[in-house]
Amino acid sequence: MENRVLYKVILLLGSNLPLGKMSPEQIIEEADKELIDALLPDYLEVGALEEAVFTTPVIQTEPVGKFEEEKTADGRPVKTPVFSNQILLCLTDKDPMEVLDQIQRIENLFGRMRTYKEKGLVYQSRTLDIDILKVFKTAGADKKADAVADKQAFWTELEIDNERLTIPHPQVESRPFVKELLDMLPR
Repeated sequence: MENRVLYKVILLLGSNLPLGKMSPEQIIEEADKELIDALLPDYLEVGALEEAVFTTPVIQTEPVGKFEEEKTADGRPVKTPVFSNQILLCLTDKDPMEVLDQIQRIENLFGRMRTYKEKGLVYQSRTLDIDILKVFKTAGADKKADAVADKQAFWTELEIDNERLTIPHPQVESRPFVKELLDMLPR
């Protein structure tokens, strides 16, 4: 049996704009499928998908932070729509930078457009935003990923800080809805 490095990634999905006929909730549901397909290792033997993937319910939250002000045709300000948010936890054999590449590919698939303003912490409404909140790593995991093996694995939380990625995500502690979702994860 071959030993491999496995990662446990905790992702935050958010959407507050529809895409075609898809609502923000439907976008998150479809993005979940894309993420699982992109991240879950093909070789992983699991008794049920729930042993390698967990999703929280989708919750509605008010926008947090400074958003770009939008106006109607007659100049009246438009209220930023509420967000649909969810956490997805997934086992993967992809390192954090590969996970980031997959996330950005999937965001683009769902119409995400990045602007320079986000760098200045002025946010825009979006069809899909996926953040890597936390990543854990274990070495020497075998191909069998079941509930018992997962609980016995020694997971080490990673810290990364480079131009493309900061883990844990810097806003994990400052957003109450993130804590609410994290509290829904299995222990």
